[in-house]
Amino acid sequence: MHEHVKTITLDEEAYSLLKAWKRKGNESFSQVVKRVIPASGTLAAFVNYTEIHQTDRLEGNEVMESAIEERSEEKGEPWML
Repeated sequence: MHEHVKTITLDEEAYSLLKAWKRKGNESFSQVVKRVIPASGTLAAFVNYTEIHQTDRLEGNEVMESAIEERSEEKGEPWML
């Protein structure tokens, strides 16, 4: 069974970056993209977004962090018996 394929164009710099991600000589670029690029709506995509947009530096984060810590202290450690 053949997969549908699309042709894309990369400049030399983009090609070099993608090629550098290959783990072994026979890994296809499709395999590299599937391994490296997180699917939209996943935790990996969310983490990637927060890193790119540096959301850890937004004003007001300390208020949210304090509320989370306070709630965690009230509930205790749920994974501990």
